[in-house]
Amino acid sequence: MHQTSPKMALMAGFSLIAMALIAGFAYGYGFENIYVANDGPATLKNLNESTALFRWVLFSFVIILMLDVVVAWALYLFFKQVNESLSLLSAWLRLVYAALLGVALLNLVGILPEVMGQPQSVSLTMTSFRAFLAMWSLGLIVFGGHLFLLGYLMLRSGFISKILGILMLVASVCYLFANVAQLLLPNYEHYKATVDAVLSAPMALGELGLAGWLVWKGGRGS
Repeated sequence: MHQTSPKMALMAGFSLIAMALIAGFAYGYGFENIYVANDGPATLKNLNESTALFRWVLFSFVIILMLDVVVAWALYLFFKQVNESLSLLSAWLRLVYAALLGVALLNLVGILPEVMGQPQSVSLTMTSFRAFLAMWSLGLIVFGGHLFLLGYLMLRSGFISKILGILMLVASVCYLFANVAQLLLPNYEHYKATVDAVLSAPMALGELGLAGWLVWKGGRGS
């Protein structure tokens, strides 16, 4: 490996682990305890009872966005030894995803007046939540493309377990399937919870597997 690779491996690995933990709080706990799909009054009630939690959710997503930029840069420098052009394209896809997440977050910023004591209508609040989810879902399609290229680079590397590369490819397909379905299928909302429950593990295993390898082996230059 190139002498800079271990440093980039550690930076990317620890950033991916931090992102997973923060995302678990921001979306898995915080967002899920505030937003109730197709139930505006319940969502508004949760929001007004959990204003501090909502602020932490928004702040956490901003941290995730910044970590995405760090990971894109670190993974590019690490994988350019495998194929510089594909590594650069993969990094750009992650940066485009981060930009779309930033645009999506503007919808959550639009909800801040509600938690600052300036009441909004239920319909406006729900529109903001739905717009956030829709834009984030579009971003995750791009993110799925990033993971696909990453999986390919892992398989081509010769120094990363092929099992981890396959897990990353599976994760990319899961992201693409779930979010393309949300975009194209009119009744997908009825199945979203079930699909997310089934695909959440394979979606997480790809990046977490890579993160573990980057920290334990990549960081040692082996």
